[in-house]
Amino acid sequence: MKLASLLRTPPPVHAFALGDDELLYGRLSGRRDALARVEVAPLASDWFHLGPVGLLQVERPVLDAALAAVLGRLERAPERASLVVPNSWVRSVLVEVGTLPRQREEAEEVLRWRLKKLLPCRPEEVRLDFRAGAHTGRVLVLIALDRPLARVEEAFAEAGVAIGRLEPAVLALSALLPPGSEPAVLATLESRALAIVVQGKGKTLVVRHKALPADARQAQVFVVRELTRTLAHAREQEKLGDRVELWLACAGDEQREALERWAEEEGGVEVRWLAMGAGRVPQLPGVASVRLWALLATAWEGAA
Repeated sequence: MKLASLLRTPPPVHAFALGDDELLYGRLSGRRDALARVEVAPLASDWFHLGPVGLLQVERPVLDAALAAVLGRLERAPERASLVVPNSWVRSVLVEVGTLPRQREEAEEVLRWRLKKLLPCRPEEVRLDFRAGAHTGRVLVLIALDRPLARVEEAFAEAGVAIGRLEPAVLALSALLPPGSEPAVLATLESRALAIVVQGKGKTLVVRHKALPADARQAQVFVVRELTRTLAHAREQEKLGDRVELWLACAGDEQREALERWAEEEGGVEVRWLAMGAGRVPQLPGVASVRLWALLATAWEGAA
């Protein structure tokens, strides 16, 4: 037994995942390495609306109805749960700040001051998380509007579920990357968003969230361009190195051929498709496996 595991409280065995058109619930098995139960409820395709800082508005009645449908199938509602949200709900930005104060509250004040000129809203209106980059002075900041996220949390709280961990799907999935796979780039494709995480030297170096064009052909060109830019930035600014593993987590295979061709032309990139062993998540008609992986990962990460 590792001391770090002994002292760290594992995440709840219950998790929810919100998507463009469905709400998922999952409960981990006794060994915390598989989903023992999954429930699904549909959501109207326009139940949330996006703005320049990610999530802008949610339709509470739609969310409330889906949540009631899922919880109504359970013996009782879980008291605590993790929540995976769509990648399109958050934004990321690199901020030049010099040396941050050690106290988190003071560090947040500095970051909010720097964000004043970068955001289309007041810095006080956003939630933020931050991670120092590989070099002094550059800080990766993840942001989302507080009010719509609070409305989502209120919906769960009124149903008796307290949300602890809340994270976008791409960060949940990054916990599934095999040990020793660094440096690595994880790209996830949803119907409305591309999200990219770059990991190296034991840190998350870059997180990017981009809305996808509606046209499939334009989206394909867009994804290749953004991967090229992200990789060039990571190699130049974060000293990522010449050889990189690119892990892909996609709802479908539409982009597979184009991305593999891009990797060959780019050089130094080995394409791998994120996958999980048989039996870890159930096969559900109409539900993309990658969404179930994120549901498992957010509750499984940190567990023994």
